[in-house]
Amino acid sequence: MDLLLIRHGQSHGNVAGLLNSTEQDELTEHGLQQAANLRATIDRLGLKPDRVYSSPWRRALQTTEVLFRDRCEWTLDRRLGETNPGKFASWKAEEFRVAYPEFGKHLSDRYEGGESHLELAARSINWLEEAFLPHADTPGLMVAVCHAGPVSVISQYLLSIPLSLFPSVLVPNASLTMFRRNEHKDGFHLHLAGVS
Repeated sequence: MDLLLIRHGQSHGNVAGLLNSTEQDELTEHGLQQAANLRATIDRLGLKPDRVYSSPWRRALQTTEVLFRDRCEWTLDRRLGETNPGKFASWKAEEFRVAYPEFGKHLSDRYEGGESHLELAARSINWLEEAFLPHADTPGLMVAVCHAGPVSVISQYLLSIPLSLFPSVLVPNASLTMFRRNEHKDGFHLHLAGVS
């Protein structure tokens, strides 16, 4: 089974440069148009999902609705949410980096009232191991509509890039990243990378 990771379209938090924002952050008009364009790209590439999972965070769910409404059902899974920045959700990312220059040197650094990137990684990998990998040897396409954090964690896992290098895979808003089973040896290869 192939795995298609889709990052949500541009959100208001993206435009403002916020640090992950909140679960309620919505798509901008441009983000909605990006999602519509991505739907056309999915059609052009002939991608027909057998299973679709979505982060319940509003911007990802809106993207899922544009992509797959009237086509298929989807399952919401909290494990695909972005890193919860806690009390820093309304902070600009640059301001946070200036105020806390040491934060992030360890994946276990936790945002006050939120979570760490290590916790993000644990739940993203848990989703991969429970939802996708048991079906990896069967034909078809599984889709996960989520955020930059889970896309990076899952991509690094499938490409055998150490988690200590997170985030090594950064993709733009409204993009497709697809993995296929490697027919010649164990593991997966990157078939599409950040296509929008």
